[in-house]
Order: sequence, then C-alpha cells, then structure tokens
Amino acid sequence: MKYELVRNENGKHQIGGETPLDFIIPYNEFIAGFQYLGFIDNTDPLFSWLPFKVNLIHPIYTDEYSVYLDYANPNNPLIIEPKDTAASTSVFDEIDENSKIIFEGVKVSAEEKDEIDEFESIGICGEPDWLQEAEIPKCPKSGKPMKFLCQLGSFNNIKATYSNVEPTAGMEQYFENLNFWCDGDLYIFIEPTSKTMCYTMQNT
Repeated sequence: MKYELVRNENGKHQIGGETPLDFIIPYNEFIAGFQYLGFIDNTDPLFSWLPFKVNLIHPIYTDEYSVYLDYANPNNPLIIEPKDTAASTSVFDEIDENSKIIFEGVKVSAEEKDEIDEFESIGICGEPDWLQEAEIPKCPKSGKPMKFLCQLGSFNNIKATYSNVEPTAGMEQYFENLNFWCDGDLYIFIEPTSKTMCYTMQNT
C-alpha cells in the first residue's frame, strides 16, 4: 500500500524547514554539510511503529550513496558510515565547507493513493517506488533488514529560503529547489529496535 506526502497546512509531518533548536546536527566534514529535510511524526497512526519523531538530515550535495546514522539519542544522532566524511566529493563545483542552503518548511500529510505521479510528488510512504533495482539496507548494528520510512522526490517544488551559494549558469535550479542528485529520489529507512537510519539515493 502506498501513501503520498501531500501539502496540508494541518499535516503532522514536515518536509524542509530550519533545524530545530533542540536537534544537533552531527559533527561532519561533508562538503556543504548536512541539510535539514524535515520530520516524520510518530503521533500519526500510520507511523506509530516509529520509536520517536524522526528529524531527517542528509548531505544532499555530496556524492555519498548511502549514509547511516545512529539515532539512539533522537535529537543528537551520530554518523556510523561513512567513517571519513572529509573524503566526500561532489559534482557541484559551487559548494564548499561554508555553503549553506535552507529549504522552506512545508507541512504534509500521508494520503493513500492508487497511483502517484513521480513528477508531481513530494514523497511516498508505505512501500518504495524504486527508480532502479530494489535495495533494502541492513542495519550495521543489528544486521536486520531495515524498514522503509519514506522517499523524497526531486519534483516537489519546495523552494530554498536561504542560500549563500552562487550557482554557475544553468545550475540555479539545484540550489533554488530541494532536489536529490538533480532528478533522483532519497530513500529513508530505519531499524526501530537499534534506532539506526539509512539514507540512500537513486536516480534515473
């Protein structure tokens, strides 16, 4: 069963927004660091299996295929993999360690849908819609298969509210709107018992 994340000013969840004051981004040396991507609230019955409200972060401007985080402390996650964040690379020549991009906070709710238009959707819950072959990550702490939380798409029309990046000609869209590897999707998994999360990207 699939659910689409749709704009709803009364929605329990949020995509984008500023990092909450009580949430600590883990120390890292990723190019341009982590971007805050919003939260999924476990008070929604659809997500009652979550052990806590999940704040979502990912270094979306790097080439890191998968990032694993330990959320044993939900407001102060730690990086499990990659171990050497300073070795991260990026296809975006415009960014460096001082780059900062913040996206508008859009309230959303999860609505059951028979069909979801990838080119109009903010995100999907329930079961993933893989752009390539299915890849269910294993938890590096427990060895268990991880549970799908949601995927976020590049055609969401979520705008940047702040950016200190000066894009080169033709690259503006990648800093003006939330996107994942230009036209990809970010797949987010969690292993609820070990409180470990995996963020992985695919694109066409």
